[in-house]
Amino acid sequence: MDMPETWAVRAHLELLRNSAAFRRSRRLFALLAFLVEEVLAGRGDRLKELVIGDALYGAGAPYDPCVDSTVRVEARRLRAKLADYYAGPGRSASLQISLPQGGYRPAFVTMSTPTGLMRDMRAKVDLAVMPFRSFLVGCDDRLAEGVTEELISLLHHSTSVRLASRLAVYRCHERGWSPRKVSRETGARALLHGTLRMAGDELRIAVEIVEPCGALAWSIELPTSAIDRLAIAPSIARKILSKLPGWLLAERSDHKAALMLVS
Repeated sequence: MDMPETWAVRAHLELLRNSAAFRRSRRLFALLAFLVEEVLAGRGDRLKELVIGDALYGAGAPYDPCVDSTVRVEARRLRAKLADYYAGPGRSASLQISLPQGGYRPAFVTMSTPTGLMRDMRAKVDLAVMPFRSFLVGCDDRLAEGVTEELISLLHHSTSVRLASRLAVYRCHERGWSPRKVSRETGARALLHGTLRMAGDELRIAVEIVEPCGALAWSIELPTSAIDRLAIAPSIARKILSKLPGWLLAERSDHKAALMLVS
């Protein structure tokens, strides 16, 4: 059976993360996410008990399957959790993930969803907000992280823009990203990223929206006060949101034509 596209697997993984079943079982979701990401990275054949134990349950010491059954126990719980989910709230899911008996490599099953519908689902991912980058001397990345999270939250709650999931975006970022790669893996038609740096006494925020091919679609530079860097993250995000171009914030049916970006 063909492997589903990476963006579809990560979108479904985000759905599971936010489901009632896995919100109460973060430990099981961590195991599921690790197994899935290893397969997506081409390392599914390495998913042995020792490898999983060292990665998730070693607690600084080598995991010993002879004296520690944590991996086996958690895998059984995860199999049961997935089975219960797809028998209940996830029964109509277009993609299902299972953990076959006798192994730790997850299996992906694409349910009977019309191809046109799957393409339409992908097309609804309008924007991937990449983590902002800080060039502030002697400062950690908390302000950049705060601006990123605040902007994602504002876009999600205040606009009709369909965002790529945090899980998918941060996985791409961790492995080194390019616009084309992020677009391919998340289905996003555009990417937003920004930088923070000092210019004299001013904190300057540069923001860009780029197409999957890397072409610049829009950019702006916003000077702001740098009195309390941590406290101003929400105000910076609001300022960025207020300056975003109308074609991005319009209804999807309108700005899809305006973007003219390659899927």
